[in-house]
Amino acid sequence: MKKLNESSLQIGDIILTTTTKKSSKGIRKVTKSDISHALVYVESHSVIDATPDGVHSRNTQRLFWEEECAVHVLRLAEGLDTSQSRRIINHARAQIGTRYSKTEAARSVLGGAKSPGRKQFCSRLVAQAYASAGLNLVDDSNYCTPQQLKDSIKLITVQGAVRDASDEEIKLMEGIYDIPQRMLDATNILLSGARAKNARIESVNDIDQHLRTTPEDDAYFADLYQRSGYLTVWGAERAKNFWHYDLQAMIDAPVPNEAKWQYCENLLGDAEEGLVRFEVNRAGYALLAEEFPLETFRLLKELYEKLVEIHLLRRKIAAQWLNSQGTTVFSERSHAVLLIPHTPEWFAALSGWNQHQAAMTRMILDQSESDAVCSVCGDDPTKDYRLVGPGIPYGVVCTLRLCNDCWGIRAGMHAESLALLA
Repeated sequence: MKKLNESSLQIGDIILTTTTKKSSKGIRKVTKSDISHALVYVESHSVIDATPDGVHSRNTQRLFWEEECAVHVLRLAEGLDTSQSRRIINHARAQIGTRYSKTEAARSVLGGAKSPGRKQFCSRLVAQAYASAGLNLVDDSNYCTPQQLKDSIKLITVQGAVRDASDEEIKLMEGIYDIPQRMLDATNILLSGARAKNARIESVNDIDQHLRTTPEDDAYFADLYQRSGYLTVWGAERAKNFWHYDLQAMIDAPVPNEAKWQYCENLLGDAEEGLVRFEVNRAGYALLAEEFPLETFRLLKELYEKLVEIHLLRRKIAAQWLNSQGTTVFSERSHAVLLIPHTPEWFAALSGWNQHQAAMTRMILDQSESDAVCSVCGDDPTKDYRLVGPGIPYGVVCTLRLCNDCWGIRAGMHAESLALLA
């Protein structure tokens, strides 16, 4: 058996694979290829793909292929910048829960009427994610095959991205509770109930839009979120991996030190990608819960508050364990300057980094005769936010005060992620 070599992977890498199943053999025969499936790497140990179960994330540690199965890892030849990788990830995550279309997939090869709907298949998901970042890997991102991705002149092969899997690795993963599978099941239960109310709902994000326009369905969806188990998957993960949350438990855990090293280093070395995702959702649902005082949005705000809390705890314990092993770990969240917007210190730092922006904001506050207004337009009410994620330059003033409208505009810029300034 073989598996991915995580140390060689980067966010945005495209993984092309196949299996020995009859359906995969059929795809390979029709497309004259050695592969039949496409996935995109979105963070440490995590990919997103489209299968008959729909669009979901998967743990790469559970992905094993038989020796005769082809596995290729491709990367943009010129490399992805932070803006591009962020757009690709955000697009793929926005598709979570979307249904699979075998018919649409077949049209990529067989032709016929081509008016793409919102349903997904594997190579469409990957190609559209790249297209959202202005990167057209194929002639038609709506209709393409894994082989066409493989043939793209814009991609190169990543050397050393696949390695042999030991029997111990396979056995270890078989004995670990599959949290991503539980999340997949909960998401599909949630969306099945959502589509019973509104057949046009495809992804989890569509539920938010439905409630904005149909708030009278709040009680139905609040109950659905709770019954599906979507809100409590984190609890099952914490119970099964309790040693991730307590230093002494990690020290005492009957887990090889090599596995502990790998877990801690992967968690602390992911450029806070997982934390960014939770914080951005927390900020979004905090705003929704304020604008639309619905029980569903309150539950989701509390969910992401909890996910931020336990993710920070996991990072803290991982850093402590590595330090106990003689490794110096810098636990600062980032090198960015986290100053309260519109304070003298904030203006002083901003003037040194971007004098024009500082002058514009000063003029806006003077005209409004208040420092509690939006840094961009002078409106209120406002909240304080900070830029999060990889790629923030050292010393940049990454905090700002935004009204709801400006937050919506900035949040819609996929290259940028905003979290509430706690």
